[in-house]
Amino acid sequence: RWPGADKWWAPVAPLDWEGHSAHNIALTACALGVAIGSGACVAVGLGWTSAGILGIYVAIVALYHMLEYLSVALYNPERVEIGSFMFNPDVGNGYIIAMAVSVAEYIAECMFFGRAKSPGVLTVAGLVVASAGQAMRTLAMVTAGTSFNHYVATRRHADHQLVAHGIYRYERHPSYVGFFLWAVGLQMMLKNPVSLALFAAVLGTFFTRRTRREEIFLLHFFGDKYRTYKRDTPSLIPVANIEVHRTAAAECAAPHAK
Repeated sequence: RWPGADKWWAPVAPLDWEGHSAHNIALTACALGVAIGSGACVAVGLGWTSAGILGIYVAIVALYHMLEYLSVALYNPERVEIGSFMFNPDVGNGYIIAMAVSVAEYIAECMFFGRAKSPGVLTVAGLVVASAGQAMRTLAMVTAGTSFNHYVATRRHADHQLVAHGIYRYERHPSYVGFFLWAVGLQMMLKNPVSLALFAAVLGTFFTRRTRREEIFLLHFFGDKYRTYKRDTPSLIPVANIEVHRTAAAECAAPHAK
């Protein structure tokens, strides 16, 4: 029994609003679909204006979350969960706060600096960068298949393989680079100077730490095979690459020095 179970309007069974259930998937997908459609309608209806750009922003963000879930559900179904929509990634509530701040900055600057926020070359460039980042991230998830994980794997599963083909031939961490480009590109599109600087700095720091930790585990999982791959394949993560190489090498050497 649960509170209110004796009421006429109570459901036959209590609904779990956090689990990976059919109704949660349907409601979340429906909400994202409405957001994508609404954003697209605003963009088409208002055209190349400040309000129209905000519609594009809403549609792109909603599409990102939809693709995150679909990529895992279709290519890594054993690990799909309600969290695969990635509304609350492992940076805590920082993502939600950052997105809210970026919208608030855009609206405030439109009110006080209307002409400066008019769509232009930077808007187009940001849209291109964000689209390229989304394509890169989704392609990385699809290519990795069952070896992809939204979180740093601390144990090697039986189906975890070192993926070195496709987009991974050219970039060690394409999903991270893709997300970085997507997030920064959106702030370029909105012409948000404050959010652009904050996103670049915070994401650069976050991916520096995450990549360093992940590569330590990958070296443990795959040994010389990953060392060779790491040596031959660059990482384009802004700010992070030099730090990743230096720190990962030091931490991996430490256990052997004992």
